[in-house]
Amino acid sequence: MPRRTRRWPGHPAAVLAALLVVACDAGSNPFASFEDHCAELPPSRFDVATVPVTYLQDETQSIDQLTVRGGSTPGRHMTFGITTVVFGHQTQTEVRSVEDRAGARACGTVDVHVRLSMQPVTIHLAQELDGSPCARTATLTHELKHLAVFQDVLDETARALTTELPGTVGPGLQRAGSPADLQRQLNARINDYVSGFMQRRQHVLDERQRDVDSPAEYARVKAACPQ
Repeated sequence: MPRRTRRWPGHPAAVLAALLVVACDAGSNPFASFEDHCAELPPSRFDVATVPVTYLQDETQSIDQLTVRGGSTPGRHMTFGITTVVFGHQTQTEVRSVEDRAGARACGTVDVHVRLSMQPVTIHLAQELDGSPCARTATLTHELKHLAVFQDVLDETARALTTELPGTVGPGLQRAGSPADLQRQLNARINDYVSGFMQRRQHVLDERQRDVDSPAEYARVKAACPQ
């Protein structure tokens, strides 16, 4: 009996939250200029964190149900195991700004906090595997290889984003006509960049998972147990 294991990828999820903090009005101190106040702002900060990868195990669905879930046709393929995941992020920005109302200008710096996750993760094993401990073990071993890829890609994504994000946003002062304009400008720049970055990383994840589902790996799983 052929055994086929497949992965069901999730979809990126993004939440962008912004908080505008007006540090002071340039006119509040007659002895300090607008540029002096701008120079007093702390530098921008960037923080990228990850949620540890954990998984649940589900054995309530049949081979046919998992086959359909994997995008194949029962009778032509048999899916014994499948792993579901959502590769997501939450991005929060905090903008500190100085406003010169008379000059219709504002300057500011930003804190960006990104939280990356591969949650929830569920390893689905077909109900029918209950009657075949060897096949169940072979299928679970394969799905755990997918799980290892999720963890590797998550860690790589965090390192890459930590390196790239400061250069994309810029560590120095940001300027606009008003604090509200500054907030919109920074939110748009950060959101566009992180969204595009996550799409690129999703492609990397898909390629890595296809490598796991190689003909050699399928042959190993098929030959793991006596027929």
